[in-house]
Amino acid sequence: MAQMPAVADLEAQIPRLPAPERSLGMQRTMPQVTSVNQLSDVRPTDWAYQALASLVEKYGCIAGYPDGTFRGNRAATRFEMAAALNACLDVISDRFASKEDLATLQRLAEEFSSELAVIKGRVTNLEGRVANLEATQFSTTTKLRASAIFSVSDVLTGTRAVAAPGRGSTIEDNTVVTYRARLNFDTSFYGKDVLRVRIQAANMPNYGTVTGTNMARLSYDTNTEGQFRIDDLYYRTPLTKRLFLAFDAAAGNFDKNVFTFNPLLQSDETGAISRFGRFNPLYRFGGGNSAGLTLRYTLLENKEQGTGLVLNLGYQAPNANNPDRNTPNTNGLIGGAYAALAQLDWRPVKNLALGFTYVRSFGTGVAGGTGSNGFPGSAGNPIGNNANAAADNFGFQFTYRPIQKLNIAGWVGYSNVYQVQNFTGPRREAEVLNWAATFGVPDIWRKGDVLGLIVGQPPQTISVRNVVNAPSATFNSYHIEGLYRIPISPNISITPGVIALVNPNSNSNNAPIVLGVVRTTFSF
Repeated sequence: MAQMPAVADLEAQIPRLPAPERSLGMQRTMPQVTSVNQLSDVRPTDWAYQALASLVEKYGCIAGYPDGTFRGNRAATRFEMAAALNACLDVISDRFASKEDLATLQRLAEEFSSELAVIKGRVTNLEGRVANLEATQFSTTTKLRASAIFSVSDVLTGTRAVAAPGRGSTIEDNTVVTYRARLNFDTSFYGKDVLRVRIQAANMPNYGTVTGTNMARLSYDTNTEGQFRIDDLYYRTPLTKRLFLAFDAAAGNFDKNVFTFNPLLQSDETGAISRFGRFNPLYRFGGGNSAGLTLRYTLLENKEQGTGLVLNLGYQAPNANNPDRNTPNTNGLIGGAYAALAQLDWRPVKNLALGFTYVRSFGTGVAGGTGSNGFPGSAGNPIGNNANAAADNFGFQFTYRPIQKLNIAGWVGYSNVYQVQNFTGPRREAEVLNWAATFGVPDIWRKGDVLGLIVGQPPQTISVRNVVNAPSATFNSYHIEGLYRIPISPNISITPGVIALVNPNSNSNNAPIVLGVVRTTFSF
């Protein structure tokens, strides 16, 4: 009978995985089993089964899955058995093992030598990748999400919009190439919440200045003169299963926290190319350097039928960061300008959603940076002094998807504006109205594309009383917009579009203004 090799010699001949594999291996992630009978994928007729049975029952060293199987095809089972052998070697090397058991281990190691070699190579590669990740990762709790917009735009035709009964001169402008870059740092502390810090740099033109009317503003226009600045700062978290909280510390708007009922076209990066075409302007009434709070509570919900009822309550103060009281009715979180929102989202059937919105505002405009502007009685300045103006604002929104490849959405917004302070004589009052219908056709030629059409009337004053130098109210401006979003890849899209404004600033003496835009969006 041949002499059995020494224990140390046998241990040296058995292939062993590196230490990191043992720490990342099956023993750490799976509960240990005490009998090979629990490893149901290993057939009792195999010699390896008998060897495992002897070692497991003696040393309790092999780990299996919770359901007692190796889970996999034959090749996978062999790799898992190789890993199990390494686990057994770890256990046995710390104990006084017999020569017979060491010989069994050696035979098993020779049987699964190729699998052990492959696993060792994979572990070495994994070690390198883990080390690189640990050295270069940004944060374990924060994710970086970024986007960049390159825009080519031009006023194709039109005259500068002025108040009635005047007529503006021809718009002199050049084709421009501009950009907007955003870096979003999203941090989650327990998986369901998010703290966002956004920095932004841009040199986008404001076509309201170029054309004389905010009806011409683009959805993504902003200008930081190329300097990165804080653009968004908020925290969102569910408080209970039905109650959701959103706190805005900077650049808050209601549209960021409540449903706006225009799902295919509401995005400024991939949706409408106009500011007006995204959603009802009343969602911007608390805009500016706003801070505030929004609560969303689910009253009723049936996930199987896709129906439900949600109550939204929000408060925004556009100058919440300014404590100066020298300018009356303007600054501070409480006691200055504000907008308070209440909205019911109702889904009576799966493909239909209706929104009923009320906003009480004070010291703010009621056009949301859209519509006619620049003169007393315009939608942007309906009573000539927004600092002393209060308004009751009502909105109705809907979105309906009759078929998979068609979404119809729209809204109506009405504001009753009146002066409440610092006036003598008759009180100044005005009414402002806007409406729009949008049509989105997704995946019409290729997956991810959207053909969009927007038709409506931006905010315009339909009646005005006791406002000096205000022209007669005429509700005759129209907004017509067409666009097509072309997905180049999951992270790149190109959206050419055209915006046509008929009778801008509610003045039929103004020639129609037509803008051409090509927006390219990169996101990652």
